[in-house]
Amino acid sequence: MPSRIPVHIDGQDFPSINKASLFYREILHRHQPGQSISDPDQHEIRRLIQSAQQTPQHPASDAQIRVIQGKYGRHCFAVRDKERSLQTISIVRSVRQCVCTKEVPSSNAQSQPFVA
Repeated sequence: MPSRIPVHIDGQDFPSINKASLFYREILHRHQPGQSISDPDQHEIRRLIQSAQQTPQHPASDAQIRVIQGKYGRHCFAVRDKERSLQTISIVRSVRQCVCTKEVPSSNAQSQPFVA
């Protein structure tokens, strides 16, 4: 059985990639496609985006995070900035960027597949 890979996202620790992904999917499923997400949920998603970025930069405070219908009919988060460009956010990819590397050798961290 594979060992758990801990995740650290902006001061919040999750025991595994799966637990972190489930936390953000719960936020996703609280909203319908086309809806902007609530302020507390926006805060959580902004923390995830900020933690997952290689070069830290905050999403613009006026950028709106909403739920959209993505590829294959699945729902996902999207950020619309003031230039009206739309950027989709992958929960799994973002969570994987936040893996605690000190407990997992880097060669194993990238070779383990994760099915959403």
